[in-house]
Amino acid sequence: MPRNEKLWRDKLGLYAAKVETQVAVKCLRMKKDLKYRSRGSGAPLCHVTCYAVGNAGDTALSECVRRTFNQELGTPVNWRLETVYQPVDERLIERINATQALIIGGGGLFLPDTNNNSISGWQWACSKESLNEIKVPIVLYSVGYNYFRGQEPSELFIDNLNAIIEKSVFVGLRNHGSVEAVKVLLREPLREKVCYQPCTTTLIRRIMPELPPKKESGKIAFNFAFDRAEKRYGGRQEEILRGIVKSMYLLRDKGYDIYVVAHCVNDLSVLSEIQDRRKIHAVNATAWDLPRLARFYNEMDVVLGMRGHAQMIPFGVNCHIISLSSHVKMRWFLEDIGAEDWYVELTKDVPSLVDQIVEKFTVIHERRGAETTQRIMEAQDKLLKITEVNMQSIKASVTHLPGGGVIYSEEIPLFAFFPGARLISWRAAADFSERRSRHAA
Repeated sequence: MPRNEKLWRDKLGLYAAKVETQVAVKCLRMKKDLKYRSRGSGAPLCHVTCYAVGNAGDTALSECVRRTFNQELGTPVNWRLETVYQPVDERLIERINATQALIIGGGGLFLPDTNNNSISGWQWACSKESLNEIKVPIVLYSVGYNYFRGQEPSELFIDNLNAIIEKSVFVGLRNHGSVEAVKVLLREPLREKVCYQPCTTTLIRRIMPELPPKKESGKIAFNFAFDRAEKRYGGRQEEILRGIVKSMYLLRDKGYDIYVVAHCVNDLSVLSEIQDRRKIHAVNATAWDLPRLARFYNEMDVVLGMRGHAQMIPFGVNCHIISLSSHVKMRWFLEDIGAEDWYVELTKDVPSLVDQIVEKFTVIHERRGAETTQRIMEAQDKLLKITEVNMQSIKASVTHLPGGGVIYSEEIPLFAFFPGARLISWRAAADFSERRSRHAA
């Protein structure tokens, strides 16, 4: 295939993927007037979370948090879901106060720029005044301190961080690195409130008993990330990508099938760097729910990923993992599970990046595969015990936890996926291609 035609198909596929995600999001908004009612009785728990399409990791995490509560409480909880990005106004405060407690998390919510605002300085734009209007117990659950290298916390964030932690009855952060980073920013009396609560995606095998047993498949997944590219790649993006793609070719030549999986649609931008597509498959998972994403990773032997949830979710289903990163949160996760040897620093010693990746893969998966699996399962046992202890603390702070089902916010339901989204996206791409052809003519 001529290079220019191949590059055009890459752009066309990426365009279609973007349209597909946009259509799914629009379908969510079109259904905003639908109100889902629970069959359960009693006041629900309110969950402020990321629960819409566009980021597969956040969507999966949101459901993992609720599944963990359901399992640890021994009964399906009656949930009311609210998106973390909506304005915190009187209507939202009223809905929160009509529940038994407010659960916030998980995910890297302590980050200034994803939902950039001058209200709180972190992703939930709740002012101290609005916070004071919340009358139910607040649980910060499995939240991460997600600042990138070069980002510094503002006085606004520090002030509001102290306020939310003072107000909360439980504060569990998803790695010890986040615990220590946050404690430094807190007033002395508040520091003892902060504890370690692992990300619930690391427990998927334990909270999804319906997941099929793990079997070797000869399949490997790569995940790339391009948001905040300068911070991720340190100005050496092209060189780093070439190294990773070359390692991909070498692993393919060993006989493995390669899958490039996108958690966010821009993750597929790497396709323009992959010139030889033999046994390399692109997968757009941006609109997938937890069961579908877990089933996909359950079929992978090894996942090499840049995004945090492209490591924690595969780990949670017993995949071998290799973290390709320049973000400290990835190292923090691996430190917590005693697996720093599964880490590759992307911006350090770039010329040897190919050798680093292939050697890590050879040792972790091919030479010590059984040992790696055993380490994963032992780490999961440890994380589950921590989660169980923390849940006892939460139950002691939040009395009369109810049972029931799910109540979705009036604003946006959880998974209003539209079956025709993919068809519409490719029709839009075809129309785009036709317009390009007419223009070229």
